[in-house]
Amino acid sequence: MQHAGETPDSAVAGEGSGLGARLAAAGVGRADAIPAGPEAPFDARPGGTRTDDGVEKGRTAWWRGGWVIPSAVAVVLVGCLGAAVLRFVDFSGPSRAAQPAPQATPPAGAPAPAATGPLASDQPVRADDDLDQVCGGTFFPAAPKHRGDSPHPTMISVRESLTAENRFTRTLNRVAYGGSAALRRAWAPEPQRAQLVACLDLIGPGKPIRACKSGAEKLSLVEGKYRLTVYEVATRRKVAEAALTGGDRACPFVILTSTGPTLYSAVKDQQLYDVLRTRVEG
Repeated sequence: MQHAGETPDSAVAGEGSGLGARLAAAGVGRADAIPAGPEAPFDARPGGTRTDDGVEKGRTAWWRGGWVIPSAVAVVLVGCLGAAVLRFVDFSGPSRAAQPAPQATPPAGAPAPAATGPLASDQPVRADDDLDQVCGGTFFPAAPKHRGDSPHPTMISVRESLTAENRFTRTLNRVAYGGSAALRRAWAPEPQRAQLVACLDLIGPGKPIRACKSGAEKLSLVEGKYRLTVYEVATRRKVAEAALTGGDRACPFVILTSTGPTLYSAVKDQQLYDVLRTRVEG
């Protein structure tokens, strides 16, 4: 039954507005905010009642709002998906793969790398043993410089083993003590006055020479190959270098038990004098 002034369309709108209010209260949206479009014939939709002009009532408003719920749910799902994507994608800079790997830092207290090259001593030369250190890589800045007129005081330091690092001082006695005081100061100087150190090192064997008896044993005597290097004490600057073959081919009078099964011919005093004379005496 219709009141005066009402039309079928207004009645339908009233019913639709009531459903839209309920949907809005549920947080979905208002059904009456969506245009309904032209009415479909009654036969196209099940349910409802027909008016005299063939328009459905009762089901029309529900059908209008029925597709609003899926649409709203779809919008919410798309929004959630977009938020999830933005959460895991960083647009502020390069990707992690493009970032350089952090450099490892040495642990605290790690020892510093060992220094290479000659080392300066903070102590002056006091003994022959100090001069032996020049052959091993140490120099003494406080020592006299190799310059000026000759003679240039020189000490000879010898290592006659391929395995041991022990060194000893060798003096050319006939030259140092058979002449003038100047020659003695040049060839047998006081350690603190030495300008040069001549390092004589055994570096390997040469040709076989003979067999030498040591008690009940026989040892092989072979040529000794040596390297002679002359250094300035104050800087360890190399002044001269020469290769020598031991010229003493006789069996030694004394053979140490630590020598091993092989003996090496020694360098004669004359060989050393011939090589060093121009450096020492000028």
